[in-house]
Amino acid sequence: MSDYYDHHATTFIATTRDVDMSETRGRFLAAVQSLPDGSERILDAGSGSGRDALAFSVLGHNVEAFDASPAMVLATQAHAAVPTRIMQFEDFAWEHPFEGIWACASLLHVAEVDLPGVIDRLAAHLVIGGALYLSFKHGTGERMKDGRLFTDMTAERLRALLGGSGSFGQPDIWHSRDCRPGRASEMWVNSVVKKR
Repeated sequence: MSDYYDHHATTFIATTRDVDMSETRGRFLAAVQSLPDGSERILDAGSGSGRDALAFSVLGHNVEAFDASPAMVLATQAHAAVPTRIMQFEDFAWEHPFEGIWACASLLHVAEVDLPGVIDRLAAHLVIGGALYLSFKHGTGERMKDGRLFTDMTAERLRALLGGSGSFGQPDIWHSRDCRPGRASEMWVNSVVKKR
C-alpha cells in the first residue's frame, strides 16, 4: 500500500472533510435495511478523514470504520469518535454483518484483479437486504498517480463487476461531478446495490 495518505494527511483532510456528501449519503441510507430501533450498523470502509463516519453517527447509526492508512484511522477516531481499525480491503473480515457498507472513493485503490474477491468479502458481511455504496473515478483500466494505484470504472464495467458476484440485485448506478473545490471537471461513477 502507498503511504501517500500518511505523508499528505493534513492536506487530504483539509480538502475532503468539509465536502458536502449529504445527497449521496441520503441515497445510500434510503437503501439501507432499517432495524426496528433505527440503529442500523454501518461500516465506513476506507474512512479517510472521518467525514461520513461522523455524519452517520450523528444520525444515530451504529458506525464502525476501517482504513489502510494509520493517519486516516487516527483522523477518523478523532473526528467521528467511532471504533476504527487499520485494515486493507484485501484482508477485510469482521465479526458481524452490517445493514450498510459505505465505500466512498476507497475501492478505487484496489487492483482490478482483486476487486471481484473484495466485492465478495463485502457482500458476505452484509445482511440480506443490506446496501453497499461504492464509487470510482470515471475511466478505464488502472493507472498510477502520486504513488497510488487507481482502478477507474465506467458504468458498464461497474455493472459487470457487481453482477459477477451473484450476491446483489440490480444496481443503482449514476455519474456525479467531484464535489471538491476546483475539481468539478472530474467525473465519478457511483452505485448503491442491495444484497439479495
